[in-house]
Formats: sequence, C-alpha cells, structure tokens
Amino acid sequence: RQNDCGRVQVTGEIVRENYYRINVTFIAERDPIRNAKIDGTSTVFGVMQIGLRGGIFQYTNALKALGKPAATLAFDEAFFCYRGAILTDQDKCILCESGQFHNQTSSMCEPCAQGTYQNRSGRARCQSCPVGFTTLNIGSKSVNDCVVECRPGTFLDLNTGQCQLCGYMGYQPKAGSTSCRPCPRGTVSLSKNATSLSQCIGNCPPGQQHTSDGACEPCAIGFYKSLNDVMCRPCDPSSTTEAVGSTNEKHCALPNCPKGFYLNYDFGQCLRCGYGQYQDDVGQRSCKRCPAGTTTRKFGATSSSECVSTNQCVTGEHKCHWLAACFDLPDEENRPLYSCKCQPGFVGNGFECTDVCMNLCLHGAKCIKTSRGDPKCICRSGYRGKRCEFIV
Repeated sequence: RQNDCGRVQVTGEIVRENYYRINVTFIAERDPIRNAKIDGTSTVFGVMQIGLRGGIFQYTNALKALGKPAATLAFDEAFFCYRGAILTDQDKCILCESGQFHNQTSSMCEPCAQGTYQNRSGRARCQSCPVGFTTLNIGSKSVNDCVVECRPGTFLDLNTGQCQLCGYMGYQPKAGSTSCRPCPRGTVSLSKNATSLSQCIGNCPPGQQHTSDGACEPCAIGFYKSLNDVMCRPCDPSSTTEAVGSTNEKHCALPNCPKGFYLNYDFGQCLRCGYGQYQDDVGQRSCKRCPAGTTTRKFGATSSSECVSTNQCVTGEHKCHWLAACFDLPDEENRPLYSCKCQPGFVGNGFECTDVCMNLCLHGAKCIKTSRGDPKCICRSGYRGKRCEFIV
C-alpha cells in the first residue's frame, strides 16, 4: 500500500504519441533492502517493479488523467540525493565537505569561490565574507580565512595584514590581490597605485622624472635620479645639489643651508643673511629683502615678521627715556640708527634723564628753571654762589 512506503509521489506525462512516462518518487535509505516475502534481500528497483506490476502504487490514476490505458510497461531507475549531497558511482549519497557547496545544476560538489567560505558539510551554497573582506583562495572553510580586500592598485601584505601600494614598478587591476603585476621591462607606472597595464610607460632618462601627464621634467635642486630610479630621490637633509637634473647621489655635494642662511658659491658654505634680509626656507642660494622702509635687528633673520621699521622714533621701537626726544638718523648698513636727547630742564644721555635741579642747590636754596630749562638757585640769606655754596 502506498501509505506503507512513506512519502511517495506519482506523476505522469505524455512523451510522444502512444508513449507515456510515469514517475514514481520515494525515499530509499538503503539498497538492497530486506524482502520479507523471500526471507532475503532485493534491490529497490526489483521491489519497485513488483509493486508496479502488482498494483501497489496507483499509477493507473496517472494514466487515466492522461486519457490512455497502459499497454506494456518498461522500467528504469534513477537515484537522487538530498540537496547538499551527491550520488557516487556506487549509488551512494555523500555530503559535500566544508569548503564546498552542492551545485545542483552540475550535481557536483564544487569549492567555494574566492570571497566566500563554508564551515559546514552538506550545504547548497557558501557564505559570503563580511563587506570589505575576501579570501585568498577558493575552498575556504572558515570566516577566519576572510582577509582585508585591498582595492585595485594595491595588494595585501601577508606579513602585516595591511594593504600596500603597488609602487612605480607595477600595477594591479583586481581587488583582493596579494601581489602586483610588474610593468614590462624598461617601463614604470605613472602612480604608485596603478590599476592598468596602459599606465606603464617608458622611464625618463637619468636626472628626470615623470609628471602626472606622463611628460619628463628635471629633478629639482636637492634631488637626483640615476638610471635605475623611477622618481627623483632627495639628497641627505644636510646636503643639496648645484643645479636641477642631477643624475647621481655624488652631486649632493653642497651644504643644505638652514633658514636664515644662504649658500655662497665662492666659499662653498652657508652664510647668514645680513641686516635688512631674511630667508624663511632651507637650501636657498640668496636671501629675501625686507620691504622698503624696514630692516632687521640682527643677522640671520628667518621670517618677514622680523623686518621692522627703520624709523624707530615713529614706530615707538626706540629706547629713549620718556623725558627725552628721539631723532632718526641715516641707517648704517641696513642697521636702523637714532639718537636720544633729554628735554630742556633735564640732563642725561637720553636713555636716562634726571631733573637738572636734583641735588643742585645747597643750604636749603630753592631751584628754579629758566624758559630754556636752565637751573638757577635762589640762595637763603647769608649764602651766595651758583649753588649757594658760599657763606657771606
């Protein structure tokens, strides 16, 4: 009886005129199986034929649905496995292993593609790595096989686990790579993250490097490029080159002057910028002049902010005493000059001024000042002299 055989599906179809196919599908856990009637074993196929001929399965209903009676019967068998397993040549079902999936189109166990993994057996598909991650190979079995997916133009450094630029000697069009493709011999790429072979072009001659548009330009002062270099290399921080387009590190023979200095070719050494000059960059051949009407207070100025007015009397940058007058003088070798003179009624060098009457009159005399600021002592009775120093 059909109910004694678990889930059984019976379907019919017209193949061509007077030819019909009846499909009887059911689960068979083993083959051969025990046959109680003969106290032995029989194949599933043999039992199925007996059942069909004996009318155990109601296949006639399927024929009636097609509108035709059965004349002759021909039998054939085919085994199928559950999803996630494949059929062997010995008619056995085996599960697809971890790192594989069941391709139901080809009925084969196939390795998980790059960027996916499967940590369990008997699966119909693989799991994708998290966004931004991929696998290094096919057939990965664990999410731990997922690594950073480096973008095109870069590659994954397996030692550090970090993405690195391809550099000027190669390119990489694919994401998730562990190496870069080399440019053809004698060519270099225009950038460190090239993604196409078309970016590999002929190398510039020594002393020149590529611009962003592929042209060649000379190495700047302080740089050089030999035959095997791709880009211009900087000299040691303490040295520089004499001109642009240097082709060898030996050309880095001149001192690289610091800020506030300039390179003097005659002496081959760095000299300080003079008064009225400054230099705010390194490795320069001259100093910059201060704006008109300004100068510096010392040699070796490193910024334009050190340029001050040459007329300190106007700007208030002089050091005259508050009781003195400031007078601007002609500059001497770009050094600002001025003089100070105490106001009438006061004496001193201009940087220090004291009242002319201070401690001038003696014996209690009173000191007064003329309109010109000159002191005059008014002596008490019984005294005389300019300071009332004599007794009458």
